[in-house]
Amino acid sequence: MNKYILFGLSALMMGTNTALAQEATLTSSALVKSAQKTAKHYPTRKVKGCVLSDATHTPVSGALVSVSEMKGYSVLTNEKGEYELEVPTFASSITITAPDYNPTKVGLVKGEQQANARLFGTAFSSEYGSSTNVIASDKTGEFQHSAAVSAEEEIQKRLGAEVHVTARNGNPGTGGVMFMNGLNSLNVNAQPLIVVDGVIYDQQYSRLMLHDGFYNNILTNIAPSDIENVSVIRNGTALYGAKGANGVIVITTRRCHSMATRISASLSAGVVTKPKFYDMMDASQYKSYASDMLATTNTKMTSFKFLNEDPTYYYYPQYHNNTDWKKDVYREALVQKYNINVEGGDNIAEYNLSLGYTTNQTPLEYNNLNRLNIRFNADIYLGKKLSIRFDASFANQTRNIRNDGAPESYDEGTPTSPSFLAYVKSPMLSPYAYANGILSNSYLDINDESYLDEALSGYSNYNYKLANPYALNEYADAENKNRWENSLGNLNITPKFQFNKHLFLSEHFSYNLVNTNEKYYIPISGVPDYYVSSVGAFRENEARSLFSKQNSVMSDTRIDWNNRYGAHDIHVFAGARVNWESYTLSSQLGYNTGNDKTPFISSSLLNVKTTGANDNWTSIACYAQAEYNYLQRYYLQANLTAEASSRFGKDADGALKMLDAAWGVFPGVQAAWVVSNEPWFKASPYVNYLKLSAGYDVSGNDDIDYYAARSYFSASKYLQTVSGLTFENIGNNRLKWETTKKWNIGLEGNFFNNRLNLRFNYFNSHTDDLLTYQSLNFVSGLEKNWCNGGSLKNNGFDVTAVGKVINTKDFTWELGASVGHYKNEIVSLPENANYIDNTVYGATIRTQVGKAANLFYGYRTEGVFSTTEEAKAAGLYTLGSNGLDKNYFGAGDVKFVDKDGNHVIDEKDREIIGDPNPDIYGNIFTSFSYKRFRLDFNFNYSLGNDVYNYMRQQLESGSRFMNQTLAMTNRWQNEGQLTTIPKATFQDPMGNSRFSDRWIEDGSYLRLKTVTLSYNLPVNSTILQGLEFWVQANNLFTLTKYLGSDPEFTMTSSVIGQGIDLGQLPQSCSILAGIKINL
Repeated sequence: MNKYILFGLSALMMGTNTALAQEATLTSSALVKSAQKTAKHYPTRKVKGCVLSDATHTPVSGALVSVSEMKGYSVLTNEKGEYELEVPTFASSITITAPDYNPTKVGLVKGEQQANARLFGTAFSSEYGSSTNVIASDKTGEFQHSAAVSAEEEIQKRLGAEVHVTARNGNPGTGGVMFMNGLNSLNVNAQPLIVVDGVIYDQQYSRLMLHDGFYNNILTNIAPSDIENVSVIRNGTALYGAKGANGVIVITTRRCHSMATRISASLSAGVVTKPKFYDMMDASQYKSYASDMLATTNTKMTSFKFLNEDPTYYYYPQYHNNTDWKKDVYREALVQKYNINVEGGDNIAEYNLSLGYTTNQTPLEYNNLNRLNIRFNADIYLGKKLSIRFDASFANQTRNIRNDGAPESYDEGTPTSPSFLAYVKSPMLSPYAYANGILSNSYLDINDESYLDEALSGYSNYNYKLANPYALNEYADAENKNRWENSLGNLNITPKFQFNKHLFLSEHFSYNLVNTNEKYYIPISGVPDYYVSSVGAFRENEARSLFSKQNSVMSDTRIDWNNRYGAHDIHVFAGARVNWESYTLSSQLGYNTGNDKTPFISSSLLNVKTTGANDNWTSIACYAQAEYNYLQRYYLQANLTAEASSRFGKDADGALKMLDAAWGVFPGVQAAWVVSNEPWFKASPYVNYLKLSAGYDVSGNDDIDYYAARSYFSASKYLQTVSGLTFENIGNNRLKWETTKKWNIGLEGNFFNNRLNLRFNYFNSHTDDLLTYQSLNFVSGLEKNWCNGGSLKNNGFDVTAVGKVINTKDFTWELGASVGHYKNEIVSLPENANYIDNTVYGATIRTQVGKAANLFYGYRTEGVFSTTEEAKAAGLYTLGSNGLDKNYFGAGDVKFVDKDGNHVIDEKDREIIGDPNPDIYGNIFTSFSYKRFRLDFNFNYSLGNDVYNYMRQQLESGSRFMNQTLAMTNRWQNEGQLTTIPKATFQDPMGNSRFSDRWIEDGSYLRLKTVTLSYNLPVNSTILQGLEFWVQANNLFTLTKYLGSDPEFTMTSSVIGQGIDLGQLPQSCSILAGIKINL
């Protein structure tokens, strides 16, 4: 009981005005009345009731009962759990808090006697906040057991319906793509704004890396263990002006919570298993496939070295192996995380210091992530009126890195992704050298493939030779060869002057520096010479380098005032926020370094090319927000922001012209009604809390290309030799932001004695002035430039339900689920176009008026022609390059649907064949606790989304001399054969592997994302304050019909291109164990 009394007294002392405090004593019977505090003299009435534990149905003594959202009216419960409290006559609810329990709220009814309040332990999630959630935002925290490297993973696990998160791949730290409230843009960023401790972080979504399959994820610089909570703001985003159209994610890092010095240290370690693989052909099956392919080439040869089955033949050992190339390209990986946190302070200053180190191997060899992060947050009190918040952080990431995934084409070189080569390299070859009739068991083969040289000698400038992935990994390994480094330093200073208890002025100054350094190298050893179509010649290797730096300075000056006038509570703030951004980039490329010991960029290399950027932009936002609360029942929030940016055209259409700049104006209003606080709403065990909300917002998207509103020249080389300038862009002075107008309605309620929490949010939005391209007259010398044109609309909902199924003294069970849904539709396109097509990895992505965005547009198929007679009867053909020659489909070719019935299979026969937008998505979660043990399960799911399996298309196209999946053993080979797999044909002259529904699959899945078992060991000594142990398994199983390695992936941060599987490293199972020590 003593700790409850102590807790209540501390809360009373902190939450009341001591100058007006009444004299109090600590005698037991008088405690209830004498602990009551009053800040202002309002007419009051007496309320009384009882506070019980829901688990034991026994009284809770020492619980703090206070008027909701008001200071100065509070009391402690006595040993019987009873309270009596004088509350203002306009008060409509009370809040009850106690140690080891979640807070709860009780709506006041007429009369003195109030309904009994039942408290639930902290083993359950908390549904009541300290204030009414007018904008229906969602919040999550407590990432101490997280194995995640970046925050997106935890957002997906905990807020699966509010934010649609798709992991990019299984490489740690690459993060995921996040969409809120549907898709509000097409050609520019459609992901939410990220705000960390009040600072806008530019995520560099459009900045590419040199290595395929990797992303410069800025959020990875923030360790999840340093995060206090993450808030998802879907409504009320007008406050963020031209940056809020896609929603806002607010990250708050940990601050001091105790003046006593507290030290905690945690460490975890575990293993990541190899991912799920495609089943590939073995050596004999590949030889059969290669033999079929050779029969369709122009070679006149009839015998080949690799097909000679005589064991005494000299080349027999070289071509009679059965190598599983994945064996030494993939591995079981080790992951480790270490963190120490120190917090403490006194009346002058409070601080929180954290130091962390993460080292993550991946299941790909020669692919590791290391991160060091330091964060120091302090609050300094220089007097009664002046305080300063000082925050500083630094993070450094390094990667040993290789290309990952399938290449987009083979025209610019040979594949250099070890993960892809591990699939397609011929299994009949050995990774080790062959010389003098002996196959080595230690020296890697660094010579070019030669088994097809004679057969394909008639094909010039054709990249058919494949690298040895083992040799590629080894000879490309060095800090000056394939390495990536990113660092982020941040400094925040926020002085705050409190004029009085109602009014303060603050200035938030922030400086961010992001440096990225990347080196890319293709070795000579183990990699064949390859043809580069852009330079028109063969090259033996290449080297690239990239360095970028972004300086971000923010100044946010704000004045804030609040006061209460009886039943009227008013809060108003206004300010001006200025962001200065400077981004510089330098990138070099050169060919033929001479040897692998000098992997440097120099002027002596062939076809040296240098590119760069020097972008500087400024945005200014003037903003204001007013909040009004009447009777704790009716809430109103109004926002108004005016924002200007140097990226806007000076003559932007519809803009407010002021101070020689174009300004966008973004208003918004949100309202809420707490129905359960109405006096006529009788206390009922069935409905404990009910809030209805609605709102309307106008916000913008200013992710405009820095040069879009400017005319400029760029440096270029003619025929790779003559330097010159090229007119690159005609600036559009009328260019402006995208504008999204959105209205929303919502419901939040707690039912059945607070055992069921339900949250529902519906939105309907319309985005105008889409940033897109417009065609230019040919006399300009340019094809297109940026413009505002077209519009789209979105509507959808998300709903979350959490139930407290069992609640006893020792055992609890909580079960919850969330469902999200959105539907988007293109309303109009620029220049009155009906559709726009984009080609991505061979796929046509159609954006069409009246349809959803990002649809797959290709050919329908009806199997494979079994016989020549059947093919002739169909009479389908393609036209040759001259537009006259007819090339008829034969036995073993794909039977494409002739949509227009003219027997010509051409682009007119295409139609929409898939939609990567899911029907529903979300998560399912449950937790069990028994005494000090806790077991948590978290599932994620996505249903109804189609995907383009580009990786399978490469492994089953049957048109190149690359190993194929076992499905290709069922390819058509004989007249009359019934199969769905067409015949193998070199270079695919009939286009059997073209983009069609053969490669479109159902990407629906249900994944057991995490299982965590934790135990809190009770320790209370002078040195050791506690021990906590946990074991966690991630990605234990996935239920899906998808044929690929992983149904969850994304190849781009943009809307266009979602749902395309490039075969990058899949997510795989990991098991970790950890310990946390509190000192």
